[in-house]
Amino acid sequence: MTRIKISMGILCLLVGISIFFGIWINSRCSYMIGEIAEICEFLDSGDTEKAVYSAKKLDDNWNGFRKKATIMIKNNELTEIDCISSGIPYLIENDSDEAHSRLTEMRHMLEMLKGGETPSLTRIL
Repeated sequence: MTRIKISMGILCLLVGISIFFGIWINSRCSYMIGEIAEICEFLDSGDTEKAVYSAKKLDDNWNGFRKKATIMIKNNELTEIDCISSGIPYLIENDSDEAHSRLTEMRHMLEMLKGGETPSLTRIL
C-alpha cells in the first residue's frame, strides 16, 4: 500500500509541475507578444529611440525566460527565437526594413511555443 501512495504522490507532483510550467510559459509568451506589438507601434510612429529601448528590454526578458524554460522545453525550440531576439535591437538602431519581419517572425514563433506547451487532452492521449 505504501508503494501505491508514493507512486500516486510522485504522479501528482509531476502533473502539478507540468501544469505550473504550462501556465508560466503561456503567461510569459503572452507578455512578450505584447511587447512585440508595442515595439511595432513605436516603429510605425517613427519613435526609434523607444523602439530600441523596448527591443533591448524584450531581449532581456527573453534571455531570463530562456534560462528557466530550458528545464521544460527542448533547447532546439528556443535557439532560433534566441537568435532573432538578439538581432532585433541592432536592426532597429540601423533603421533596417527587416526589423518588422523579424518581429513578426518572433511573434509567430512565440505563439507556436505557447500553443505547443499548453496542456490539452489530445496531447495527453
